Amino acid sequence: MIALSKERGRRRRGSGVGKGLTLALALMLSAYLMAVAVGSAEHPWLAWTSLIPLFFAIRWLRPLIALGCGVLWGAGFFGFSTTVVSTEVPATWAALALLTLVPAIYAYLGALASRRLGFNPLVLGVAWMGVELALHPLGLRAGLLGGVQAHTPFLERVASVLGYVLAAFLIALVNASLVSVLSAARLSNPAYRYPTRASDRGANLSSQTFFRFPRFALHPLRPRAPPFPG
Repeated sequence: MIALSKERGRRRRGSGVGKGLTLALALMLSAYLMAVAVGSAEHPWLAWTSLIPLFFAIRWLRPLIALGCGVLWGAGFFGFSTTVVSTEVPATWAALALLTLVPAIYAYLGALASRRLGFNPLVLGVAWMGVELALHPLGLRAGLLGGVQAHTPFLERVASVLGYVLAAFLIALVNASLVSVLSAARLSNPAYRYPTRASDRGANLSSQTFFRFPRFALHPLRPRAPPFPG
């Protein structure tokens, strides 16, 4: 019995290490795609999904672990932006400090709020506007998320009237809303499991995903656990 318990413990630890490595790789890929979106006028669409791993960390992980994910994402973005991809991000210690500290604080506070109040894409989108303002000393022409949309006609018009911070809010809102859709599909017991025909299952899944998308963007999911002490 003791040996069986030890074996199960080793399997859990191994599974945890595997998930951690997967998340770290996803965050680095996310940072690379964001750097490509910022540095290339041909790939602005990448920004609409490249923040998903960071928002998954905010949704599922404890605040201190989410903070570490924010540091990793910011450091990865800085590294790719100054070595692999040509961007306006300056290769300075001050830029590195900003790009690690600001996303880390955002991820920490986002995970804290999600744990206590529920995962709310609208709140996270508004909070991302603060990230854009905090990163202003980097000297990016139009911010981080807003700048990648400089050549997108619709958002360029929006930004010209309301500012690129609002464009960044919309992109962050879409990323967080996609996480809400995926999380809701994971946590719920949807009706599309029961039909026998594959076509019925696909139709039901599509309807639940697309027709409920605005609700996920506006209303928080339930917290993933009771609020922890402190």
